[in-house]
Parts: sequence; C-alpha cells; structure tokens
Amino acid sequence: MLGCLLQDDSKIVVYFCDFKNSKDFEFLNGYEHYYKGNECYDGVMEYYNSFCNAREQRDENRRHILIFDEYPACINYFTTKDKQEKTKKATDIISVVSEVLMLGRGISYGVWIVTQRADASLFANGARDNFMIIVGLGRMSKEQKGMVFAGEEVPLKIYHQGEGCILADGYPLMEIYYPRITNVVDWKKHIKEILK
Repeated sequence: MLGCLLQDDSKIVVYFCDFKNSKDFEFLNGYEHYYKGNECYDGVMEYYNSFCNAREQRDENRRHILIFDEYPACINYFTTKDKQEKTKKATDIISVVSEVLMLGRGISYGVWIVTQRADASLFANGARDNFMIIVGLGRMSKEQKGMVFAGEEVPLKIYHQGEGCILADGYPLMEIYYPRITNVVDWKKHIKEILK
C-alpha cells in the first residue's frame, strides 16, 4: 500500500512509526521521518508540529501522512510508563491522532493506523469514525468485523492473507484482494528511493 501511495504521489511526506521495530521496515533506517520503538512518540509529536504549522498557515500544497504500525501496543506501553513516570505520552499520542483524523483532511494531513484490533478506547472523542478508508484483512472474528465495519453487512466467509474488505467513504463495503509482491527487495528499494 505504501509503494502504491508513493507511485500515485511521489511528493507526499511520509512519517512512519514502527513501534515493534520490525525487520519488515528496517530498510527505512536513515530516512528522516522513520521512528522505531520508543522514538514513535517523538515522531508523532513532530508530525503534529508540522500539522499545526500547516493549519496556521493554511498550507494545503503538499500531502502528509502518518503511518503508525502496532499503534495499540505503543499506547499500552506508554500507558504503563505514564503511570510509573507520571507522564502523559499515551494521552498525547491518542489526542494527536484524534485531532488529525478530525481536522487533517482539509489541509491534506492523514493517518494510517495498522492494528490487530481497532478498539474505540484507542481513539478519543469518537475519532475512529473519521477514517475515510477502512481495510480489514485476513481472518477476523465476528466481533472484529463488527468493530471495524460497524453497521455494515460483512460477508461471513473466512479471509486469508491479503484478502478482506474495504469501506471507502461514499462507497458500499467491497471485498478486496491484494496480490502478493513477488520481489519484496525491489519494492523496498523503490520505496526508499522515492522517500529520499
């Protein structure tokens, strides 16, 4: 999805938060807006500062996106640390994501949240309803389907890797299939070249 996004708009500014510090994304090491592990908090706050500046200046010239992998794990981690250290990093992250979801569309700022479960507790003030596109892939329980695609008739079939449903703003729920990438190394190289 990231590769296709960059093919569509190579000038988009991508902030990438990889809380798990996964080998899948280590190819982004050296990219200025790549944050891993505990650095994700700094990445979210830098994205938020850029968002606030764009709102004040009414700057809509360039699209920006925050991609956050393992978002719930990050929130859980910082919630525990906040209790121990008397900080509020988890609340800060949730607030930033919610504000960008509610106000970002008008100035070309968006958020991709990658998660196993999209619990409402992870999104303040009903911000979960502000996602313009929702994709559910792979095997999802009945409860997860109801949580992600609230109010929609989701097929009862079992989806496999790369298969699922998409709900895009203004369109009915559709089934989707993402083809398997045959040359992952080439895709990653292409993504990094565009980002740099």
